[in-house]
Amino acid sequence: MERLPIPATKSNEIRIKEELAIAKDGKDLLEQKKDILIGHINLLSDRADQARKRLDEVLSRAYDKLERAILESGRASIEAAGLSVEAGMEITVRERSLMGVVLPLVSIKKPVIRPQFGLGGSTATMDEVRRIILSASDLIAEIAEVEIGLQRLMRETKRTLKRINALSYIYIPLYEATVKFIEQSLEEKEREGLFQLKRIKAMTRS
Repeated sequence: MERLPIPATKSNEIRIKEELAIAKDGKDLLEQKKDILIGHINLLSDRADQARKRLDEVLSRAYDKLERAILESGRASIEAAGLSVEAGMEITVRERSLMGVVLPLVSIKKPVIRPQFGLGGSTATMDEVRRIILSASDLIAEIAEVEIGLQRLMRETKRTLKRINALSYIYIPLYEATVKFIEQSLEEKEREGLFQLKRIKAMTRS
């Protein structure tokens, strides 16, 4: 087993044992961090799946209404109505930290929805399309927030796993082998010392 190239002294034994204890504590903390990160990844994955399903339902309703509006007023009138209406949304992105990972918090301030009858040839159906699209903006913001959060959490989880593996398979075994070597060497020196002491005592008696 590979070990650190240091002499077998009592001071080195004490130092390496302390560093080994720190490495094991660090590994335990990283294991806890990994479990928290994976737990949050699972939560965000569920949120993302639910938000995508709800968004698909909302956009499906919007497309149905849009097709109806095109049939009522014609494609040219609907396109003109779409160009004449401003969304007026305000997007705010804040941040929060989870185990050192910066996660976004996206919020949208939507404009007050007022009927746009006659504006650019719009119809009540087109106003309904606009209302549905604006209602979908919260879901789009949630999906963006969750997917960015997932990317960052998974990246940090990979880094954490690399550190755990490095400690588990490189550093901790290396330090354990070094401690074992030092202990065995010191024990051998102690046995040799006792043997020499017994010889000296025997020689003095004779």
